[in-house]
Amino acid sequence: MISIVVPNLDSAVLGRTLQALAAQGAPGPDAEVIVVGRDAPGQVPRGGAVRFLETAERLNPAAARNRGVAVAGGDRILFTDADCRPLPGWLDALAAALGGGDEAAVAPVAGGAVTFPLDGNPWALADNVASFHELLADRPAEAATDAPLGSLNLAVSRAAWQRVGPFDEALTTSEDFDWVLRARRAGLATAFVPAAVVEHAAVRASRADVEAHAAWYGRHFHAFRRRHRQAFASGPTWRYRWLLAATAPLKAQLSARAIFRRHPSLAAVRDVALPGVVVFKRAWYRAVLDAWPRRGSEPTEAGG
Repeated sequence: MISIVVPNLDSAVLGRTLQALAAQGAPGPDAEVIVVGRDAPGQVPRGGAVRFLETAERLNPAAARNRGVAVAGGDRILFTDADCRPLPGWLDALAAALGGGDEAAVAPVAGGAVTFPLDGNPWALADNVASFHELLADRPAEAATDAPLGSLNLAVSRAAWQRVGPFDEALTTSEDFDWVLRARRAGLATAFVPAAVVEHAAVRASRADVEAHAAWYGRHFHAFRRRHRQAFASGPTWRYRWLLAATAPLKAQLSARAIFRRHPSLAAVRDVALPGVVVFKRAWYRAVLDAWPRRGSEPTEAGG
């Protein structure tokens, strides 16, 4: 049995997620779909094969996923998000990475790739580039990777889940990266499977939306970093707040441009998306600086 868990907070595009899963045979005899959270737009068919765990409160993604796993019956647990559309072959490719049936397991934890529309609103494109460039399908397959994996496209074996434990519900953001790092610390291999692709929707249509999204991540970054001081190499600009503040505008430019150098698949949209990616990076740095720990606290960020 495969269990697919989808956290949802009133998504208007969850219906396309469920349609894509249905086209791949889920729910079905060997696959269940569990949606957890709230569904004001009415995207989940009531009384159907999809299990809907409706909650009165607004759960963060970690809590929603944990509730889904708690009732899941599968030996293999797959995660995607309500604003993602699994592309054909996703279910088979990601589940096969964990083994089962006649398949040999690649790893007890596996993550797939992310794509997104390259046309349409430039702000939505920039937001997707900034958020998911590390998970593009131009990244090579790896049976044991040290690079990021995302819970919008993640599979774990039941044994791995029991060994690592649930997502940390105290983390507002980056709870998925936290879980993956904990899995690696526990000695579990984490695979990257570029053949298992989800398409993230174009959901942020204005500069204000993109800046708010980046700031949300930036405000909560220190909580994640306190748990994983070794997750990033220490850099000199992160030693002091004043030094990061002085260099952040340049760092935003350089890191945004580096994304397009590393990913030739984005070359066609570079001129359209680059300004918005810079805006995202600047907003992230501002939020990190605003949330900088008070004097006497341990430094909590490092990086390029």
